[in-house]
Amino acid sequence: MTIEEIKAKLKRYRFIAGEISDLLDESDRLRSLAEKITPSLSLAPAHGANTDKMAPVVANLIELECYIEKRSKELLQARMEAEQLIDRLPDERQRAVLKSYYFSRRTWEECCVAMGYEWAQIHRIHSRALNDLRKMIQNDTPNL
Repeated sequence: MTIEEIKAKLKRYRFIAGEISDLLDESDRLRSLAEKITPSLSLAPAHGANTDKMAPVVANLIELECYIEKRSKELLQARMEAEQLIDRLPDERQRAVLKSYYFSRRTWEECCVAMGYEWAQIHRIHSRALNDLRKMIQNDTPNL
């Protein structure tokens, strides 16, 4: 496995987590829209016109929540795969840097502040961690 493949596996969690965050925002928007729709109660016949404005919004909300649930399962799987990789590292600092960046969805600047590292230092630790993971994976793979 190359360093780019390792990074892709780790970034997958960040990507799905960001997507779920966006989907939850959309869910809140739809829920808010549904709460603003007031049913029109009238004794007059509707003459076959579809006056139920709530039903399509609720249907969309249910569909979106099902999709969020599906993506949440994928998020958990991505997290477990990434953690298995990261937990192989013996160096605590490397594990902490990788988890701080990939699992918290922080920017590199925010990771530097949170962990008390300089920009170059955190990137050096990150790079060494990826290289160490690559070497470990290569050593696990038998040469054919």
